[in-house]
Amino acid sequence: PQLLLPVVLYYGLMQDVSLVRGMSVAFVSGYLLDLFAGNPMSLHTFIQCAAFLLARGLGLRLFLRNVVFQAALTFVASLATQGTAIALRAIFEEESTPFGTHASARLFEGLSASALMTALSAPIVFAIVARIESTDTSRRDDGSVTA
Repeated sequence: PQLLLPVVLYYGLMQDVSLVRGMSVAFVSGYLLDLFAGNPMSLHTFIQCAAFLLARGLGLRLFLRNVVFQAALTFVASLATQGTAIALRAIFEEESTPFGTHASARLFEGLSASALMTALSAPIVFAIVARIESTDTSRRDDGSVTA
């Protein structure tokens, strides 16, 4: 599962999170994915930033607390980001082996399985990020953290 994607979606859906902060989280998470996964540099950086901006554009903050919506949005976003990554790799990398007739079915099965696992873990990740954000907000309100 892509556990950083729900974090990016959470920041995108929360309207009280500044654009700079959310974009920074998306950029750093994408950069770390590229760095540690051995992907071509800036592939996931671009995809994470695009996912953040798309979630920000949707602005469906009212539905954020609904677990079913969180899982469904994460499932669709996971399929879209993985499909985008495959499409970008197909465009910009040299073709090593052409896709066979059964390869596309296996590819879709793999994408669906990963998207399903990401969607099932999304409510947990959303709850963790919400708790971190509430702790951070309460610290800022108390004035215990200096900038």
